[in-house]
Amino acid sequence: MDLDFKGLYDFHGHRCPMSTMGARLALAAMAALRVTKADQFLIEGRVFTKNCALDGIQYVTGCTLGNGNLSFEEAGRAAFLLKMRDGSREVIASVSDAALTRLSSHKKLKAELMEEREISGLPRAMEIDAEIARDFEVLVQWVQDAPEAELVTIVS
Repeated sequence: MDLDFKGLYDFHGHRCPMSTMGARLALAAMAALRVTKADQFLIEGRVFTKNCALDGIQYVTGCTLGNGNLSFEEAGRAAFLLKMRDGSREVIASVSDAALTRLSSHKKLKAELMEEREISGLPRAMEIDAEIARDFEVLVQWVQDAPEAELVTIVS
């Protein structure tokens, strides 16, 4: 995998597990479809939920809402459809169940810690902030480094 994560985070505005996941979905879909970013006007994509993954998809594929080769359909799915504009091939890249579980675990842990933070004193609040930041960084690094099969499910 050859991805400029710094460029992605500059584009998105910060390090983020979901923008990273979007980039990983896009890379997997492009590999399955056998296209590169240079093919951005031969392909079109559709995302099924609006979240930070959208920026990762736009960054990697070059398909954007603005240039008209990326569309949005709210289906509440962590998935990305990529197809050839001529209709010859398409793939769907979805976040794997294991990855969804891990991403949800972080969200749940953060909510629990934030609740505790509300009632704790300043020293514990600082510890909680550090714990959330550590867990966040571990999650971002995992999404960057995990094998594709651990993160993404491809359907052709």
